[in-house]
Amino acid sequence: MISSMITKRKTLMLLGAGAVSALPLPAFAHDQKTTLSKIDWNTADKALYVTHSYHMHDAETALAAKGIINKPDLTSLRARAKLALYTQEQFRLFMGGAEIELEILGAEFEGRTVYVYQQAFLDKKPSELLVSASMLREIIPGQINHVDSWLAPSVYSLKFRDGDGPKKIQS
Repeated sequence: MISSMITKRKTLMLLGAGAVSALPLPAFAHDQKTTLSKIDWNTADKALYVTHSYHMHDAETALAAKGIINKPDLTSLRARAKLALYTQEQFRLFMGGAEIELEILGAEFEGRTVYVYQQAFLDKKPSELLVSASMLREIIPGQINHVDSWLAPSVYSLKFRDGDGPKKIQS
């Protein structure tokens, strides 16, 4: 009798555990809360190239919530252009106290990532840059912006979060 009750209890516990495990769990795949910006120097062109990558869902949801785009969809050229203009306002580079005028090259998406491209032609490779990267931080709590610089022989990485101001990169 007791062993039969224990067996029934074990069976019920296993069934309950199985039922609970079948329930959908919260999906965190869309909550990336990060961007990555890469700064490259091209000696032949004497150009600084910057590539920003955003998780598409995060960017389109945040920009729509802020009223920058009409709906959370970055597949249209107009919406990507607005993301590029937003990026230009939120990502800034300074050299020797003067702002580097970054020109927008374009924006495209591939899979779940949207890219914004910028460039600046300079007389010489920067030995030091002051970087400000505030993309999405005023919209998404906990947003972190990573900036990787390839000005030196090895990569130099910065992380911007919360109220971080500009940070220096040296080559």
